[in-house]
Amino acid sequence: MTLEERIASRLRQYRQASGLTQTELANRVGAHTQQIYRYESGGSRIPAAHLVQISQSLGRPLEDFYQEGQPMSHDDEDVMRDLRVVASLVRGLPAERRQAVIDLLRAMATPQATGSA
Repeated sequence: MTLEERIASRLRQYRQASGLTQTELANRVGAHTQQIYRYESGGSRIPAAHLVQISQSLGRPLEDFYQEGQPMSHDDEDVMRDLRVVASLVRGLPAERRQAVIDLLRAMATPQATGSA
């Protein structure tokens, strides 16, 4: 896989993990939806200045687009998407309710002891 192909693949992956459509990302960076499509499909190279805007819009370090290695798995993408939904839902809650949500998630993530007393 070439560097350009890796960047294009990561762009699509990070955009989808962020829960954004191509149109939403295009609006954030001042591009046309068709241009984002061409970037993701490898039909156009992404200018460096545009990649910086895209990385900022997606909240990803620029280095993430260049790093070698395996891209995120589909499970990781799903978790990232879910985390963004949770974050958007709890953002407006008062501190005590946010803490209650965190406590609930911790309790659900803790393995239950098995066996009888």
